[in-house]
Amino acid sequence: MYYILALLLLGVLILAHEAGHFLAARACGIGVQEFAMGMGPLLLKKTSKKGTQFSLRLFPIGGYCQFYGEDEDLPDPRAFNRQPVWKRVVTVASGPLMNFIVAFLVIVLYMSAVGLLAVVPNVAQVEPNAQQAGLMPGDELIAVNGEAVTDTQMIALAIDESAGESVTLTVLRDGEQMEIAVTPFYDEELGRYRAGFTFAQKRVHVPLLQSIPFSVSYNVESVRLIASTLKNLVFKGEGVNEVTGPVGTVYVIQEVTQTGGLDVYLELIALISVNLGVVNLLPIPGLDGSRLLFLLVEAIRRRPVKRELEGAIHAAGFILLMGLMIVLTYKDIMSFFVAG
Repeated sequence: MYYILALLLLGVLILAHEAGHFLAARACGIGVQEFAMGMGPLLLKKTSKKGTQFSLRLFPIGGYCQFYGEDEDLPDPRAFNRQPVWKRVVTVASGPLMNFIVAFLVIVLYMSAVGLLAVVPNVAQVEPNAQQAGLMPGDELIAVNGEAVTDTQMIALAIDESAGESVTLTVLRDGEQMEIAVTPFYDEELGRYRAGFTFAQKRVHVPLLQSIPFSVSYNVESVRLIASTLKNLVFKGEGVNEVTGPVGTVYVIQEVTQTGGLDVYLELIALISVNLGVVNLLPIPGLDGSRLLFLLVEAIRRRPVKRELEGAIHAAGFILLMGLMIVLTYKDIMSFFVAG
């Protein structure tokens, strides 16, 4: 089940990325030869009335959107290289842009529709110490030692600072307010005083107008974190042993989703989507960033780099990326055998 969710997550994000290219190309009048999900041998295909082949390929490690006349000069007005530079920039950049849009929408919907899982000042479970004092599951804690409760940290701090002296908790139970005196005990394992109960959790729905700016700042911070990680990886070699391929990524997703549930899964969608957007903007041959770099050079020089040379560079980069993917996949599989 969790492996299926992991594959679904990656599939949706790849689909969104390629859909960004596809929709922008259509809007700019650029022909699309193939819209592929996966790499390698062809499994299924269907050709649309406009001549686009929609394909499903064997290896679920990516996808691509092949534009008509992408690496050659063709007289057809639908050809990619017959379009103005700005149209080609929009088409190429729309893939990563779609990943950023997905990440933004996921966080907004998570906060507004699903709701954040927050700890609230309600009693969830009671241990013998709290039970003997009179606390019951479902009690709402509204004051501690006569002070109105503002958050759960205030209660935990008052209990810890009691040094074992009695703490008075004001609770609301079935609409009735009552005071309960509980004597905290020292928990050797945690190294602090506890009263013997746990706080409850509930979904808190954030208003849409508050979730939008939070989503922007959250994803901007994610971009900074990913950029910093990539910089340290390239220039310092930090985390090189932790780099994984598709197999390792799926494994990590299913592991953390199984532990953290829906909340972690939604955050992973946003984080991996931002990651795809950032990585694809890197000026590495075979990625969108490389094509954008060539388009920038063309805009400055007012003439393109030789199509054959550009095509060869992109092809070589793509082959190297696929080779790296194979190496990482092998590394992931072997690490599972060693761990087992």
